[in-house]
Amino acid sequence: MESKLMPVSTPLAITLSGHELELYPGGLYWPKHQALMVSDLHLGKDATFRRHGIGVPVGSSRATLRCVSDMLEASGATELFVIGDLFHARSSLSMDATSLFGGFLDHHHDVAVTLIEGNHDRAVGALPESWPMEVVLGTFHLDTLAMAHEPGSLPSDADLLVSGHLHPAHVLSDGGESTGKLPCFWWSSGCLVLPACGRFIGTMRISPKENDRIWVIADEQVVAV
Repeated sequence: MESKLMPVSTPLAITLSGHELELYPGGLYWPKHQALMVSDLHLGKDATFRRHGIGVPVGSSRATLRCVSDMLEASGATELFVIGDLFHARSSLSMDATSLFGGFLDHHHDVAVTLIEGNHDRAVGALPESWPMEVVLGTFHLDTLAMAHEPGSLPSDADLLVSGHLHPAHVLSDGGESTGKLPCFWWSSGCLVLPACGRFIGTMRISPKENDRIWVIADEQVVAV
């Protein structure tokens, strides 16, 4: 198995369906449109757990937004697409989480932010109208690239579908040893599933087919498998 390691400050350049793209630990950048795509931030999930009496550490939402900020600044993106599940639940809209996200939007006031609604977003309901963010239902198109929260069939008017929802992870094994589950980007049948960007998120081990492509995130580096 041949793998390619890249420094954390250097994205991994790939080509999919004729598009020149860059993989960052936690997000996808499209230089042609200066667009950064992330999914499954699940902000405020820690607050929801504590509301239900489950003691979890604080700070995951701050770490998640720091990761997105780092990718925006490193890439120079002028557009940010959150492909579903910005907040975890209605109870995740705590004062701390909403203040953090409001501060994030203020800091990146020159970045156009679009939320493509996911299943958790529908449960959360309306977000503050003062936030400078467009909310899109269903599938969003940027040229011939489509974005939708849940993976599915490639739309007839697109050559690449970018999704989230699954929180994909892959296990590398060699000689009886394995890495355990590593978050990954997973391309299959024209659909690229992004890893969850959130820092307090579970993962689901994928079952790739022979012609699928996988890039794992290991020690904040993107590794082409």
